[in-house]
Amino acid sequence: METEKLKFKIGLSGTVEKQPQYRISVNSLELALGHLTVPPGETEYIEFEADIEEGNNKLEIELVNKGFGDTVLDEQGNIISDLILNIESIEIDDIELGAIKWSGSEYRPQYPARYVSSFYKENNKTHPPEVIKNCVNLGWNGKWILPFKSPFYIWLLENL
Repeated sequence: METEKLKFKIGLSGTVEKQPQYRISVNSLELALGHLTVPPGETEYIEFEADIEEGNNKLEIELVNKGFGDTVLDEQGNIISDLILNIESIEIDDIELGAIKWSGSEYRPQYPARYVSSFYKENNKTHPPEVIKNCVNLGWNGKWILPFKSPFYIWLLENL
């Protein structure tokens, strides 16, 4: 099976002083792990190359350090501060994916038990969704996944 080397450039930002910790993988191989180092609201770029096998592949970006107390509420229960990892941009081989990062991806949050319980009570015994489409703002620990194929340029033309 043939492989191609692709260059990835991922722009991430955070929302509060506590910086989000991220893990980035391609086909479950961890290629980047760290905390954002730029101020909230500014974009930090993570760059790496990966050998991609022909066929189906996936890029995964994960928020891994959200904890109890990272969502601050006022007396009425409105969120006034929250730790969020924002996926600002995805470039593969110097091509910005634009809307594909929204339309072609899915987010699989790992909800805290307390959130699941309150959601269940408030929503007629249904559970929060396992998969969220069109989401690039990771508010819970969990994985954002973008499936793609190699050869990359053929997949890109098919998905523009």
